[in-house]
Amino acid sequence: MSFVSIEGIDGSGKSVQVKRLVEHLRAEGRNVVQTKEPDGGRLGKEIRAILTQGDRQLERVEELLLVNAARYDHVRSVISPALARGDWVVSDRYFDSTYALQVFGAAADLSPLLDAVLSAVVGDARPHATIILDLPHDRAAGRRKIREDGAGDPAEDRRNFAQIADGFRSAATNDPARCHLVNADRTEEEVAADIWLKISTLL
Repeated sequence: MSFVSIEGIDGSGKSVQVKRLVEHLRAEGRNVVQTKEPDGGRLGKEIRAILTQGDRQLERVEELLLVNAARYDHVRSVISPALARGDWVVSDRYFDSTYALQVFGAAADLSPLLDAVLSAVVGDARPHATIILDLPHDRAAGRRKIREDGAGDPAEDRRNFAQIADGFRSAATNDPARCHLVNADRTEEEVAADIWLKISTLL
């Protein structure tokens, strides 16, 4: 049983690499629960709608609290039960996204607030390993323009992707034992192979 989160800016290839990792783990005979934030759990879709389709841009504190309201349910309804069964969990985004999007670069230091909220919301449901897909923001922008899955986030236009990418790099520096920075500016196959080298040590 292990919990893996995969992080990175929009366009870095998270969804593709989550799918590849889940398939690889299942081929190894592991039971795997594949999930995603903020859509996981019962509240996720409603919270996502507020975050992406609101009439006004939310303050960072508002976003942080909303995301963690969805995460509270996600942990209790999806992640913790799966780990209790002995399954693997692979999540497309988790709390490092909150740090990169809502905390890093904020005018006020929101790190103490995030730490306090995560203590109540996440508890022991913390990833054993986190893969952070590192891609220059301009390369990610090009990928977002050509993707055909219709999964684009309307809030993308308001995001400072250069700053968010720096936020993910900061998260990796803050917790190097858990976070693994992976160069995502390569083929899907090369990135997947690099991820597997890091995750296979948990088998």
